[in-house]
Amino acid sequence: MRIALVFLLAVSLGAQTRQRKAHEHGSAKVNIAFESVKSAPKGVIEFEAPAESITGFEHEAKSAADKAKQTAALTTLKARFAEMVVFPAAAACKITNKSAKVEAEDHGHDKKSKTKQEQHSEVHAEFDVQCAKPLTGAVLTFGFAKVFPKIHDADVALIAGDLQLSVEVKTGKETLRIEAK
Repeated sequence: MRIALVFLLAVSLGAQTRQRKAHEHGSAKVNIAFESVKSAPKGVIEFEAPAESITGFEHEAKSAADKAKQTAALTTLKARFAEMVVFPAAAACKITNKSAKVEAEDHGHDKKSKTKQEQHSEVHAEFDVQCAKPLTGAVLTFGFAKVFPKIHDADVALIAGDLQLSVEVKTGKETLRIEAK
């Protein structure tokens, strides 16, 4: 189910969300997928952002200080994600972390000039979400900058059954209202 939901979300909302340059510092992407918004919805949330926006750097964490900083940032992401994507209390949703990691995209070395090419790292996290009550009429709020001040905007996409919604969060005052079709 998880793979089908994530694939469906990527295909369905890919054309609808604002096209972002690959690896834009200060920007995040959040994909939320539920089978439906009725009964006790169960779903998955994917989060992606440049490592610089979360850890403060993009290079590979080699020193003890960088490793500690990276570990602390990932721990904060896991512990405080429910402050970044906020479901209404009435829905009684519980968010649990499945994974959070930093993935480096090293462009290698230019063999002719022997200069090191730029390295980009991304933070990828996945969370399960289980709600005790239906989400129809629920309003999601967001607090990305409250947890990670370097995140100045986020593209949030939600799919649940036939419902497809998206919002660009810039000020933290944007909301996403889940209305059934």
